[in-house]
Amino acid sequence: MVSSISVFAQSTNGDHPNPFFNSKGKLIIIGGGNIPDSLFSFFANYIGGKDQPVVYIPTATTDEEFIQKGEHLLKFSSRGFTNLATIHTRNKKEADDPKNIALLRNAKGLYFGGGDQDLIAAAYGGTKLYDEFIALLDRGGVIMGTSAGATIMGSLLIGGDARKDLTKPYAIQPAFSFMQNTAIDQHVLARNRQFDLIPVIENNPNTLGVGLDESTAMIVEAGKFKICGLSYAMIYDSADWLAQKKQWGRVVKPFKMMSSGEVFNLVTRKIEPFVIAAD
Repeated sequence: MVSSISVFAQSTNGDHPNPFFNSKGKLIIIGGGNIPDSLFSFFANYIGGKDQPVVYIPTATTDEEFIQKGEHLLKFSSRGFTNLATIHTRNKKEADDPKNIALLRNAKGLYFGGGDQDLIAAAYGGTKLYDEFIALLDRGGVIMGTSAGATIMGSLLIGGDARKDLTKPYAIQPAFSFMQNTAIDQHVLARNRQFDLIPVIENNPNTLGVGLDESTAMIVEAGKFKICGLSYAMIYDSADWLAQKKQWGRVVKPFKMMSSGEVFNLVTRKIEPFVIAAD
């Protein structure tokens, strides 16, 4: 069995104890595809405005020309963000350049683009810059990411060879554990991946699985996350599986679906119903 605890340890805040997320900051984790404007609006509001410093890390893509031309920044600049910087390298030593450290220490928000999550882990895992990612969350900053930039926020690097044969317990490498004990998959319905997390959770029973469809996000803060967007999220919870086995003798529903507006309580591990405000 592969440990669900990443080697990239995250500090915790005792105000909201739970095994998944305890930082002062927030995460906006997007399942790929077209990103609704509302998610950029949430990001801007959480960091204090579109004039606040944002660092974009496009390292998940292999399109170097796209990066060098600065085209990755258009999704922000076209929406009115004015204080943007890029950090990009394939080299851990370069990642720790003092200029990069200074950019992160000044940043209010951080964004990870899509592509291959292994490339992000290879460039920044275990670096001093990685420590600055955690420091950003600890001081109340916001990290947003899509597709590969979503998976990197969990504790396991879902994808790659593990999809080739889901019957084999592959040794899944650690991700960045912005959310601890959590495996995050993306494009789940659009790419028929809704069953891929089942063997992952079977082999890592202390891990909570979250599958996000395209144009859909989970907004995470200490104690809970809320689903926002155009499609659905799926929750794979071994604690729920044990309850099903006790009640029915087997797992009948391997995942629970959540739609936009629903909240998952990370302490009780329950989906909270919609609250309709009185007139």
